[in-house]
Amino acid sequence: MIEDTALTLKRLFEKGESVSIEKAQEMLNKSELIDKLITEPKQKTNTFVGLRAYEWRLLELCEIPYTYTIEKVQEWLNLLIDKTFIQEGFSLTGKKDGLLACHNAIITSILIKMKYSDKNKINAGINWILDYQNVERGKKCSWTGKDLFNKYGGCMKKTPCFYGVVKSMAALTEYKDKFGESKDINDKLSQGLEYILNHNVYKKLSTGDPIEPSIITNFYPYTYKTNIIEILSLLKKNDLLSDARCKNALDILRQKQRSDGTWQADITYMKTAWVEFDKPKKSGQWISYVISNLIND
Repeated sequence: MIEDTALTLKRLFEKGESVSIEKAQEMLNKSELIDKLITEPKQKTNTFVGLRAYEWRLLELCEIPYTYTIEKVQEWLNLLIDKTFIQEGFSLTGKKDGLLACHNAIITSILIKMKYSDKNKINAGINWILDYQNVERGKKCSWTGKDLFNKYGGCMKKTPCFYGVVKSMAALTEYKDKFGESKDINDKLSQGLEYILNHNVYKKLSTGDPIEPSIITNFYPYTYKTNIIEILSLLKKNDLLSDARCKNALDILRQKQRSDGTWQADITYMKTAWVEFDKPKKSGQWISYVISNLIND
């Protein structure tokens, strides 16, 4: 199977090889995947579901280097910010009550990866994480937006939503890599990563079962849900992949390797807005690349 030029570009970029903007744009222009990703979503932006479609598409695009140079991507990025920024962070309803931990972190990460120029807006999303994202059980959250506690089952009740913790730690990691360290960032990140490791990456503390079945399901890129591929990648970025508590999760990925040495995506989420990088249930080039980087670390 011929490799899509967007994946080739990702390989080069992550190896640290020098790629000019002109060469990157040439490779992106040849990519069949990019053509699909920059096709306008069918959903309207004046609804929660519609706005989330643009968030998902940008979330996928920021997995590919240099997509911030695409004019339509910049248009969508500005649209997303215009609709979601609320001074304290990012909300898909455009109101304080609608701010959710996972989406605030996702949008903040998108802005950092897409090299968005207004650092004040990025700082707003990061500061919300520092001030309000719980990374331990039984701690009261002082945020006053209602949806965080009620509408979606409670992101910050007695036990903080695991998705929110993972997405928030990913945002802090991106910020640290881009803008440098600070005591507040380091402290929160250290606490959050330890919280994740204490769950052995994916397990309930009470029973040792997976936190949710989807957390051990192979999919890439990642939606508001997370899985062991994303979590292990986060831990690798923070030089924690050798921690013994990662072993079970790594073993799961090894066990899922196909007889031909590749891996497959098990499922596709959000089919109305999501663009598949790999066809489910078949040997996948993208997901194999990502997992092999973890297994062979």
